[in-house]
Amino acid sequence: MKLLLLPISVLLSLALHSQTTVYTNELPWQATPAIHTTNAEYKASDAVYLSDARIVEYVFNEKEAYMNMGYYKLIKVQTDKGIEMYNKLYVPVYKNAEVLNLKARVILANGKVIDFPSNKIKETEEDGHKYKLFALEGLEKNAEIEYSYTLKKNPSFFGAEIFQTTTTPVEKASLVVISPEHLVFEAKGFNNVTTEKDSLVKDKRYVIATAKMLKDISDAKYAFVKPYQARVDYKLSYNLARNKDVELYTWKEFAKKVYANNTTLIDKEKKYLDKIIKAMNVSLDKGDEAAICKIEDYIKTNFNIDKELVGDNGMDIEKIYATKNASDDGITRLFVNIFETIGIKYQIVFPSTRNEFPLDEELEDWNRIENTLLYFPQTGKFISPNDIAYRYPFVEPNNAGTRGLFLKGTVVGTLKTAVGVFNNIPLEAFEKNNQNLEVEASFDSDLDSVTMNSKQILTGYAAANYRPIFVFMPKDKQDLSTKDILKSVGKSSNVVKMEVTNTALTDLTDNKPLIIAGTLRSGELLEKAGNKLLFKVGEIIGPQVEMYQEKPRVLPVDMSYANSQDRTLKITIPDGYTIKNLKDLDFNVVFKKNGAASCAFICTHNVTGNLLEVKINEFYKDINYPLSDFEEFKKVVNASADFNKVVLVLEKK
Repeated sequence: MKLLLLPISVLLSLALHSQTTVYTNELPWQATPAIHTTNAEYKASDAVYLSDARIVEYVFNEKEAYMNMGYYKLIKVQTDKGIEMYNKLYVPVYKNAEVLNLKARVILANGKVIDFPSNKIKETEEDGHKYKLFALEGLEKNAEIEYSYTLKKNPSFFGAEIFQTTTTPVEKASLVVISPEHLVFEAKGFNNVTTEKDSLVKDKRYVIATAKMLKDISDAKYAFVKPYQARVDYKLSYNLARNKDVELYTWKEFAKKVYANNTTLIDKEKKYLDKIIKAMNVSLDKGDEAAICKIEDYIKTNFNIDKELVGDNGMDIEKIYATKNASDDGITRLFVNIFETIGIKYQIVFPSTRNEFPLDEELEDWNRIENTLLYFPQTGKFISPNDIAYRYPFVEPNNAGTRGLFLKGTVVGTLKTAVGVFNNIPLEAFEKNNQNLEVEASFDSDLDSVTMNSKQILTGYAAANYRPIFVFMPKDKQDLSTKDILKSVGKSSNVVKMEVTNTALTDLTDNKPLIIAGTLRSGELLEKAGNKLLFKVGEIIGPQVEMYQEKPRVLPVDMSYANSQDRTLKITIPDGYTIKNLKDLDFNVVFKKNGAASCAFICTHNVTGNLLEVKINEFYKDINYPLSDFEEFKKVVNASADFNKVVLVLEKK
């Protein structure tokens, strides 16, 4: 039974249940299209992907090796917003790839078909990326957009297809990976994608993945989208023409290759490595930790990471020494060989990144490797060799609180090598990450403005976000940034005085607080209403996240790092006035997990003479909250936003 141009659902159904099927690598495109009915669940959506079918075929012959990646999309637009979302089709154009057989049409609700010939395709560039562009004319509600194309490109033996979007639900999605008989691919589905083992039909292998009824996965506050998107990863696992028993592209093989590339030096490189070590004047006399910190600061201060460098230009230690420039991999190689030479035990670590697609321990996709850490078993801490803003023991927080591939060095006979083991990468403790605020506020004599002495005290990850401003920017830009930071207090742009202390990047190692202090005057916090003064005390803490109007939540809560925010507001009450609504300052919103407070917004007050002291303790001790905890988490976040709206009423005695 020959299957040509059948809907992909029919093709897949036969593929899964018949070993005699003759497969096709053609995408579905009906000569006479029919209008479809949207599933009832998605009737209210602006648009719906009725079908998203993809085919990847690996082709090897005597002349060339390439892969064809075929894409077929069928989209129904149901509202004016849906029309606006899809009245332009963008097909990406990649370097060293060719776009073939691009065609598009619109099927109106009455069955009329509007074809878009190739001469209507335009070339465009947006944000540095090139596209082929269709502007679809005549689009109306309940019309369907159908388009398909093929990318011909150099073969890659790792791949991923993401089916779920942040804007549009998908009724049916599928992927077929086709390869020659001797190449065996494996696939793994994530987040409701089903995969089947490869099937051999005649002289080709087929791996199939399918998904149904995928809701749009909205990008929400305190959420990471990518880890939860429906997707399928695939990789080449066996070449039967060489050795049917040896699995290809494993984490074990990756660990050996990476370790060898990083630790193998030619004699000339050793000479220049010794020069760098001598210039650092580092020893182990004060312990490994002191040496690690000194090495890290020296390298990050004296060498530049140039992401444009490729090959030996960025990896060779002689060239790194001469130019003071290295690639990401080159700077890691420099660190590794310094630690090797000095005798500091380390492990190269490749972390999952929490807001990206994670590494998978079972399906070894080498293309998922993006970031590098170095781990020190004797201290249990990490450095990020190619992130200049962070210093031991802090690394970019989304590269921690996760799992990663640790390369553990070992010796087999006379051979030095490494084994790859997945393990946890902890975040630095919650107590180290503070975003504290101290404000002393007093009313000016004419009672139409407020003077505030403000001090923002940042530690840990919170401080790491700001310190690069005071290290790399010119003084005038630093001052502008400092003003912007101070302006968050009381919405005031009238900054009279400012001072910043503990700005060195190395202050992160000892976790010295970055202190951003200043004096501000604000007339916006105070209003007169007859014989009353209305004081917008809540605005002193700056804008807060609100989560009142959220759509039904579909994603769990993910935070970059756990943190605490202690705020102390000392307010001098004007002579002759009293505050009538002090109880509005009292908040006690606490969410407990397993009997202990996980997050909270607690506010108390005390009046002594004419001094009102407000103390706020807001904290989030966990970085993940499942959907079952979301409503409780939201109450804490909204308590902060509710305090933001508190207005004190001052009346004359």
